Amino acid sequence: NSGVVVDNSDVFFAQQIIQNACATQAILSILLNRESEIELGETLTNFRSFASDLPPDMRGLALTNCDQIREVHNSFVRPESFITDPDEDRRPAGEDDDLFHFISYVPINGRLYELDGLKRGPIDHGESADWLERVGAVIQERMGEYKEGEIRFNLMAVIGDRRKMLSERITSVDNDISRLMAELEKLRLGESSDTGDVESRIAGLNSERAELEHLVELENGKFARYRFDNSLRKLNFIPFVYQLARAMAQKGVLESAVEKAKEKAKNRP
Repeated sequence: NSGVVVDNSDVFFAQQIIQNACATQAILSILLNRESEIELGETLTNFRSFASDLPPDMRGLALTNCDQIREVHNSFVRPESFITDPDEDRRPAGEDDDLFHFISYVPINGRLYELDGLKRGPIDHGESADWLERVGAVIQERMGEYKEGEIRFNLMAVIGDRRKMLSERITSVDNDISRLMAELEKLRLGESSDTGDVESRIAGLNSERAELEHLVELENGKFARYRFDNSLRKLNFIPFVYQLARAMAQKGVLESAVEKAKEKAKNRP
């Protein structure tokens, strides 16, 4: 049944009911099928419990009508800088339009599934003892369907928080250090001179711990940048840019600034 749409009750699949929600739905398709490994939280846990017995189309409708999920999704919508023609937004896509879509690949019960909200059900890509190797082949095949030279693909993975894994490793290192310190103390009380090996191992663990703490700091900095970037992408800077350009024009410096910017762009490596 590789590469065919299947009806499998083990797979939580919801059809996409509204437009411009495929990224959110792709992420949820992964999370809602890994509930045994991920702490979903109250909102997603309640939604999964409520929607589990519904058919895919009704699951999609329930997802659309979940206030908490909709509010989070809408909070990341880019502000519209200009008012567009409503009829233009509703027109069918043409050949010259760029259409992008997010889907998910998830291993479930030893098989690889493709979860695309625009399909009528999950797509079974066969057994997946090594699912990463299998999904690589499936993705390569899918990319090969597009014209030669097409590079507009984006591959992302949902992974655990590295800070949690690093913290767990720090705890393990601390336990090893405590054990070795107790062992070293016994050797010293016994007036043994053969403590070099234990001391060397303790030094190595202390060095590892310092490196782990450094990695945690880097991850914290990364998440701080994520929060800052997310706050910026929700703002509409067009009014500010408009007023700045207007003020520069009134002072007679806008045209020269534009020419300098063009020249700088030409000289970029």
